[in-house]
Amino acid sequence: MVRTGGDDFMQVPSFYMDGYKRAMAVDPVLADAYMRNTLVGDPSADAAIAALADFNQTDSHRLIEAGMNGDEEKLRQAPDALRVFFRELDRPPPFEYDPKKAAVGARAFYKYSDLFFVGLVLDSLVTGLSEDLAKAFYITGRTAGNLRRVRQNTRQLVEITLPGGMDRQGDGWKLTVRIRMIHAQVRRMLLDSDEWDVPSEGLPLHMAHMALASTGFSAILLDSARKMGVPLTEEESEGFMHIWHYVTWLLGVPEELLYRTEKEALHVRKIARLCERPPGKMATEVAHGYIGTVPELLGITKPAKQKRLFKALYRTSRALIGNELADTLQFPKQSTIGALAFVRMQRKAKILYSKVMPGALSHDFNNFAGVLQRSVYDDTGISYRMPDAIKDTASTPW
Repeated sequence: MVRTGGDDFMQVPSFYMDGYKRAMAVDPVLADAYMRNTLVGDPSADAAIAALADFNQTDSHRLIEAGMNGDEEKLRQAPDALRVFFRELDRPPPFEYDPKKAAVGARAFYKYSDLFFVGLVLDSLVTGLSEDLAKAFYITGRTAGNLRRVRQNTRQLVEITLPGGMDRQGDGWKLTVRIRMIHAQVRRMLLDSDEWDVPSEGLPLHMAHMALASTGFSAILLDSARKMGVPLTEEESEGFMHIWHYVTWLLGVPEELLYRTEKEALHVRKIARLCERPPGKMATEVAHGYIGTVPELLGITKPAKQKRLFKALYRTSRALIGNELADTLQFPKQSTIGALAFVRMQRKAKILYSKVMPGALSHDFNNFAGVLQRSVYDDTGISYRMPDAIKDTASTPW
């Protein structure tokens, strides 16, 4: 127990104690909020998942699907906790979500989706990895070599930006809630295992980590795109952040960690990074796992081409995240001089090619088609099956 910024005492997981002291010197209010939420899961989602524990995967899928679709008749067969979970979600958010404002950010995402995708894999996902945040992915094996998981994450990014995607019946809304329920299921399995120590580590996939992760998908992704030459307007940046304000709320992040603007998100991330332990063995393996999925995602299978691609990926990532973090994550040492300039040059060349070649599709359209292709992982609609084993390789397909 430690004294907080106020007059009260608060329990702090031991792994966070040193970082908490550093963060308190910068922003004691936000540092307290971050620490409180290392011991907060997702009460309503956790209760819903616990209530589904006695159902097989097929039946739980059917009941979750009924909730996603607002099918009250089928939901009568569901446990009370699942009905409560969806009733809470059916209430409007405590802020106004403006689809027109969001659309401006969404259009920028699709126009520059090639570079947003590069920034996602090589910067925002990598720089968000503290050792403790990486542990859940490390234990479950849900990143390294797991192409389906990466496609599912890409699919969510696509759907939340499509027109109507964040409406109550939109696929962006449903996929975001699906992720929230998967987090609850994985949290439950990790707590039931002997691989997690709450007094030291806090809860697995706690709400502080959800806030930290979402800053990577929003503010850090915008910053990464700018580094690669994307000329984002203030309106486009604000629109993109507006989408993620809603997405982050929908994922269950509490108000005290819920950012609205890019500046607020960067401050949350700053305090989070002060609180967190630096990357170690687990974060290093997860970071390499993210990059390792790229060749297959792009359909590159020949070893020689994969080798060249990996060299370019690690070089670009090192240029984006800086040498200090790249060395910590054991990325190959290489010069980054001109690396981002080369990325910008490649994009300009593609735009020029699309304009001068007869019959060539526009670069913007190719970007849109490309991100859609990378997000296709199933032809039977959205799956609401939950993982049923802590190791992804041992789980029934979901």
